[in-house]
Amino acid sequence: MSGGVPPLSTKIGASSQEEGAPVPPIDLKSIVHALSRRWKLVLAIPLLALIAAYGILRITPPLYKSTAEILIFDPQRQVDEAVLKRVSPLDVDAVAMNTEMEIIRSKSLALHVAKELDLDKDAEFQSKGRLSTWLERLGLRASDEGPQTPRDPDLLKEARLDRAAEILRMTHLQVDRMQFSYVLSVSVTSQDPVKAQRLAAAVADGYLVTQREARQEALHGVAVWLKGRIDELQSHVLETEASIEKLKAESGLSDTGLNQNITDQQISNLNAEVMAARAEVAEKRTHVEQITHFSQRQGGDVQAIPEVMASSVMNELHFQQLQLSQQAAILSAKALGENYPAAQTIRAQLAGINKAIDDEVGRILGNMKNAYDNAVRREQSLEATLQRLTAARGNSADYIKLQQMRRIADADRKLYESYLSQFNEASTRQTLQDATARIITPAVLPTAHSSPPPRLVYAAAGVLGLAASLLSAFLMEFFQLGVRTGVDVERAFGYPVIGAIPLVKSKRTRGRAEHGALVDSMADPSISQFHEAVRSLRIGLTLSQSEPAPKVILITSSIPGEGKSATAMLLAASSAASGTKTVLVDCDLHHHSISETFAKAHKGLVEVLTGSAAIADVLINVPAIGADVIPAGSPVQNPGDLLVSQTMRDLIDHLRDKYDYIVIDASPLLPVVDALVLATMVDKILMIIEWNRTSRVTVAEGLKILRTQPSRLVGIVLNKVDLKQLDSYRYGYVGGYRSRSFDGAHRVGV
Repeated sequence: MSGGVPPLSTKIGASSQEEGAPVPPIDLKSIVHALSRRWKLVLAIPLLALIAAYGILRITPPLYKSTAEILIFDPQRQVDEAVLKRVSPLDVDAVAMNTEMEIIRSKSLALHVAKELDLDKDAEFQSKGRLSTWLERLGLRASDEGPQTPRDPDLLKEARLDRAAEILRMTHLQVDRMQFSYVLSVSVTSQDPVKAQRLAAAVADGYLVTQREARQEALHGVAVWLKGRIDELQSHVLETEASIEKLKAESGLSDTGLNQNITDQQISNLNAEVMAARAEVAEKRTHVEQITHFSQRQGGDVQAIPEVMASSVMNELHFQQLQLSQQAAILSAKALGENYPAAQTIRAQLAGINKAIDDEVGRILGNMKNAYDNAVRREQSLEATLQRLTAARGNSADYIKLQQMRRIADADRKLYESYLSQFNEASTRQTLQDATARIITPAVLPTAHSSPPPRLVYAAAGVLGLAASLLSAFLMEFFQLGVRTGVDVERAFGYPVIGAIPLVKSKRTRGRAEHGALVDSMADPSISQFHEAVRSLRIGLTLSQSEPAPKVILITSSIPGEGKSATAMLLAASSAASGTKTVLVDCDLHHHSISETFAKAHKGLVEVLTGSAAIADVLINVPAIGADVIPAGSPVQNPGDLLVSQTMRDLIDHLRDKYDYIVIDASPLLPVVDALVLATMVDKILMIIEWNRTSRVTVAEGLKILRTQPSRLVGIVLNKVDLKQLDSYRYGYVGGYRSRSFDGAHRVGV
């Protein structure tokens, strides 16, 4: 198109629908254009979010936080060896610390604080929740007491204290542990900064007091138990000692004390000596039995006894005996005879050595027998002495019982002394002040409220509102029903956009004379851009094919109200203005839009098709458009049957011979089949789509009806295009061709 509205597509002449067209990538420019088209929405949602945040801050009371820090356990003051043997410096006993945190959050401590600070009279700790507070601030005060409120003053106060304690521990109290330490942070929030400080200090002090009381109570219980055990053990010791004295008096046992201990020691020593003597006797007896065994087995040769062989004298004698025997053997080898002096001397020496060996063996055996006899006598002597000492001490049942009673008394006395020491320690700890847990950071008066933070609330509201507005804008763009650009049309349906008629609104376009006013607008110089758009459509239709220019043009749409009749009149008016002999045929026998505008209650197409009138009788020359018009005629019940008749075909052939340009306004495609019947009789078909209104599904369904005539559908015309909005869809150059007068009284639009 030329003039004010440039072509929205360069794909002129496409005749078949393209399936599965790719979606173009979203670039920064398209995002900016989308946001600019929805700028009101993008600004409205964050603004509403900020207004809502302001309202929330106005009805939400500010809260102040005061914090106190408590040292639960001080390792520097702890001397317990079990504590000094911790696994690592990071072993902070998480179970114990969590237990202390739960104690601070306990209901008993909250009740203690509520009673101390009279929270039963504090409205902040008697409300049922933040909703009740908001209602109160808005003037809609809720009832403070429920229907089950007790009437007894004491019960009422108890119920109020219980409610205050529950609100304190559940909504106002926060307990945290400082990481890797024995320090707990106790924070309390309140609408009053002074009250917040008092509450935090009261909770910290209350924790120390309750812990001290619990510790004192535990120590007192231990002391009472120890005192009872001490008294019981003391009476047991006294009773046992009395029984011992009574038994000694009755049995006549007097060897007590040191003498008794000496006698017991002597008996013990004698028992050890008797055992040693018995062992020695057994050893000596074994040696004597060995001598006897060797004497009987080896014919009296006892020199093989180990004790004899171990004697150094025997070894020396045997050595001399061996030397003399060797000398005798040498002399015997020389055959000097037994009377040889040297041989006699050697024999005499051997006889002396043998006698010395026998004497030494006898001496050794005698000593062994004497040692055995001495061991036996010593054993007998020790046993006799042991028997005397035992008889002197006595081994009666009374003595055994006396010893058992003494052992029982000694054990009770030791246990008594241990319990007495523990009792003294517990009594001392009761009088000392506990120095384990203490407050290391007292609660201070807060100078600024901690929640809700206005900056954070406004920032969050702004960010969330902006995100919601951007998301809404993109969703609206993504899920838009209508088509807005030629690229959208080609991508969705595969047909080119050969024209775009701008939206024209003026004071003259009112009521049923609207179509006539549109025709008059083509000659209005103040909206010449509208004239250029229609002329561009006509020229684009003429140049859409390489074959001869089409003469019979069918104008239709998917649904009513898209402006097909207005487009048909404008196209006919533009053709007539160019000097072409043109006729406009109103074939919409259901809604006679053209007929109502130019030839109301006049004979028309129906009368021609039924044979009740001739063509010349129904032709009307309309000076407003400069072309002839054939009205629809009278209403009928079967318009489709009339349009499909041979008479209709003959009528179109007759018009071809008489006119150069024939524009047919047909019914919409989806409600009736009239347009499909006429599609087989025309040269080309124009599909009208209302810009930014008709859904893609509707257009697709209308195009499916014309799929039997794909070659006749020349393209699509976008009607009622808002040029200002069109600029935001990457058509900024449109504004450069816009008439200055558009900024005045008139605004483009149909």
